[in-house]
Amino acid sequence: MAVTDPNVLQTPDGLKYFPPEREAAWIGLLQAHAELTRALDAELASRHGVSLSAYEVLNRLAHAADGHLRMSVLAERSQLSLSRVSRVIDTLEQRGFVARRSCPGDSRVVHATITPEGRRLVGEAQETFFEVVERRFLARLSGEEVEVLGSLLGRLVSAPLGATCPGPQG
Repeated sequence: MAVTDPNVLQTPDGLKYFPPEREAAWIGLLQAHAELTRALDAELASRHGVSLSAYEVLNRLAHAADGHLRMSVLAERSQLSLSRVSRVIDTLEQRGFVARRSCPGDSRVVHATITPEGRRLVGEAQETFFEVVERRFLARLSGEEVEVLGSLLGRLVSAPLGATCPGPQG
């Protein structure tokens, strides 16, 4: 027996859809995210030669204790798959912005460590990141709206996991 949900409507032939206010919230979230990430990716690439994914990885490493994170934690914190983080790290490592290090307690665990060149790049790219986020997102909302939106979105996300290995070797 199907449960009737007042928040989901149905066409006469049984296809489900959201009422207009719920559709606007869902599609608005998707479109806002897509537009902002496209703008950030384009600006970071043109001004600094890095993708948004590479910037996120470098930024997470720059803010981590001692400038390193376990690859799996880095993937989670940057909202990327482990395979995507591995490819990004490959590119950043070739450019001298990160290095891979093994964990002293478990040779199967690999840490990514930001280099001084990577720290310099992320410092420069942060100006672009904050300028684009402000112009394309935050400046369009009042201070009160930003606070409410932050609170609402905070209820929808999980807290990131921490690393279990004490740090990289070498």
